[in-house]
Amino acid sequence: MKKNYAKLIMLALIAIPLTVSAGDVIKKASGHSVKATMNKFEKLIKSKGLTVFARFDHQENASGVNMKMNESEVLIFGNPKGGTVLMQNDPAVALDLPLRVAVYKDKNGKVWMSYHNPQNLKDSYNVATAGKVLNKIEGALDKLTTAATH
Repeated sequence: MKKNYAKLIMLALIAIPLTVSAGDVIKKASGHSVKATMNKFEKLIKSKGLTVFARFDHQENASGVNMKMNESEVLIFGNPKGGTVLMQNDPAVALDLPLRVAVYKDKNGKVWMSYHNPQNLKDSYNVATAGKVLNKIEGALDKLTTAATH
């Protein structure tokens, strides 16, 4: 009986999504490949009416200069409705907009999706009065990245 209980606990722990926060960087483990995770995320972004500005394949760029690295992609995206409100509060926040996520395979072969916590923009810019916008961006990023990694 104890053996079966331990197996159930292990299965439950494996099923729990892994999210790590290191300072202002949020990392979520993905159950998919780098490309599949990013494709899923890009499709979700577009389905929500957000704009995709660019997608970079760092592994491909590295191979172009005869260097090797694990798979790594970055997607730059945003919504002018939210970004404009933040930039109206402090135009310098444009240094961190539009938003971006990175999906990469680490040295152990695990795939991660990472992004900066938008709440941390309050630490560097005068955008505290746009708290509702930051909350909305934070919630949307959490939901979209969770959906892409599962």
